[in-house]
Amino acid sequence: MQTSIIHNYIVMSDKNFKKLFGTRIRALRTLAGLSQEKLAEKVGLSTKTISYIENGKNTLSFNKLPLLAEGLGVPVYKLFVFTESETSTKVIQELISSATSKELNALADIIKTVLALK
Repeated sequence: MQTSIIHNYIVMSDKNFKKLFGTRIRALRTLAGLSQEKLAEKVGLSTKTISYIENGKNTLSFNKLPLLAEGLGVPVYKLFVFTESETSTKVIQELISSATSKELNALADIIKTVLALK
């Protein structure tokens, strides 16, 4: 049974979540002007662990989330906001790259309809 793109976006797989979370952490780290080394030092993790998280190869234990947020200078919930402009493009690109021809045609129709509302 084929899953639609919209369904994949709403119900993320573990792999997609790791990638989105890693992209978000990298974006927040960059905005904070921190290197991976400096963030690792602030959070009490190794630089390798930060790299693995940012590349979607590793997750973070629940109890480290507040430390990571503090190190990045954001509230914890901001770690999970994947729709801001710096990550939206990557999310859309990922969804489109995994879409079937039929799904791409449906997306094109939706975009045309939305743009016609202007």
